This record gives sequence, structure tokens and C-alpha cells, in this order.
Amino acid sequence: MTNEQRSGHAQYPIRAVSKLTGIGIDTLRAWERRYRAITPTRDDRGRLYSGADVARLRLLQLAVAAGHRVGRIATLPNDELQGLAAAPPPASSPSPHVRADFDASRLHAALLRFDSVAIDQEFSRMAAALPPEDLVRDVLLPAVREVGKRWNHRRGGIAHEHLISSTMQHLLGSFLRVYARRDLPTRLLFATPSGDRHELGILAGAMLAANRGLAVSYLGPDLPASEIIAAAKLANAHVLVLGITLRDGAAPREQSLRAIVRGLPPRVELWVCGPAATRWVRALGFRGLTLTDFDAYIEQLDRVAQRNTQR
Repeated sequence: MTNEQRSGHAQYPIRAVSKLTGIGIDTLRAWERRYRAITPTRDDRGRLYSGADVARLRLLQLAVAAGHRVGRIATLPNDELQGLAAAPPPASSPSPHVRADFDASRLHAALLRFDSVAIDQEFSRMAAALPPEDLVRDVLLPAVREVGKRWNHRRGGIAHEHLISSTMQHLLGSFLRVYARRDLPTRLLFATPSGDRHELGILAGAMLAANRGLAVSYLGPDLPASEIIAAAKLANAHVLVLGITLRDGAAPREQSLRAIVRGLPPRVELWVCGPAATRWVRALGFRGLTLTDFDAYIEQLDRVAQRNTQR
């Protein structure tokens, strides 16, 4: 059992894991006993699984759905499972149609009654069925936009936004821990500047970068320019990815971005992502890329990942 499999505090009983992953309890027990796919801890209540266990089970489920026998892959490391899960499924097993499977009305009904279990189950069901890129583009980001729209029309409150955000953070964080590797040549840092506390975008971006075989350091939201610059230097980063979602606070934000542009080593690429990225083109000058849509970001990730393979 690798360290990455056991990372994270064990906290889920087997029934909760079954609901989170969509894997039957009997199947979970068989994968554990017969194939040694995972080794949960135990207490007086029974088996307890960590967030990393749940993420690994999702990878196994995706690989099995792609046509691989669980007995042959159960003990593979997570990075190999990730590769198997990303392979196209057999012709006889058509890929799920995202728009048809994702029930937004069910999600928002759960939100209105603050049913965190139902929200987590819906996201986890989609995470088990979709590649990470499709999950982010077709499920998570639209869900965030819809919650924001409902809040603007007074059909939801800040508490609703916080609830769905915390659920997504947990899900994306689990995947990020699974994909994370240290022995990679190219490192990307992810953060938001001071005053911007919306981190779902950069957390999703970090997960997708790690999924593509890139080393990732996730710094989190609302960081001063001096801290971001220092981290980029100490981590020997190749790319700094800043998420910016807010258009207000022009003077302080422009000042922070200009400080980052001045202090960032020339060898470090600067990407500014998010719906408000173009608002700050003037502060960036010719120093950074502004990536306002999902496809533009994926294109840059693929460019860097391809450069990785050529080294």
C-alpha cells in the first residue's frame, strides 16, 4: 500500500463510500478482500475509508468501465490507473452523455434544503462516470454559474453558494491528492491574488494540470503579491497560474498584479485565468497570458505537457 493511498484522515464508513462512489457494498468488500485494492482502517464501528481511498476507488471504477478486469489492475499505482481510466471504452460500451446524465434540477432541489449528502452523491456519481476534463467543464463549472445566477435573482443565499463550494472543494482536493506527483520536471503554481477568495477555478485548474502529468503546487486563494513571488522562486516554478474572478477593487488589484509582474522571475510563465482576466490586461502588459475560457486553458496545459515529454 502506497503512501498516497493512505493519505488523508480516515472518515467514511463503507455505506457512505458506496453512496459516494456508486460501487455496491459487496463489490467494495470483494475488491478489498480478494484483490487488496485498498486497505481501510478499522474501529469499533467497522471499516473507515479516507478521502484518498474514495478517489482511488473512483479511478478503479473508471478503469473497469473502460474494459479492464479489476483482478488485473487492483494493485496498480494511481498514476497507472489514471492512464487506464482515460483510455476510450470498448465500442460496445458507449461513453455516457453528460447533458443527459447530469440532473441539475435534482442538485438544486438538494441545495434548497441544504442536503449536503445528496449534493455530494450527485457530484460523486458524475465523477465516477466522467473523465476529469468533462467533469469540470460540463458539470462543476456550470453548477457554480447556476448557483451564482440563482443568488443574483434572490432564489438562493450565500449559504447555498458556500455549501456547493465546500462539496466541490472536497471532491477536487481528493482528485488532486491522487494525481499529485513530485518527480516531474515542470511545476505549476496556482493561487488567487489578495482580495479574491473564489478558489474553485484554480483548484479545478490544478487538478486538471496534475491529471495531465504536471507537477502542481496549490497555494490557495487571497495571497499577497510578495508571498506569491516568494513561493514561485522557492518552488522553482515554471508557470504561475492566477485565478481572478472579481472585476471590482480596480486600484488595489492592479497594484498587486503589477507587483507580481515586476517580481516574478523572467523564466516563469504567467497565466491569468477566469471570467475577469481581460479586465487586467493593461496591468499585465506583455508579461502574461490571459485565458478567459476553458478550452484556452486546456490548450496551454497540453502545450506544457507536450514540452514535458520532449525533455
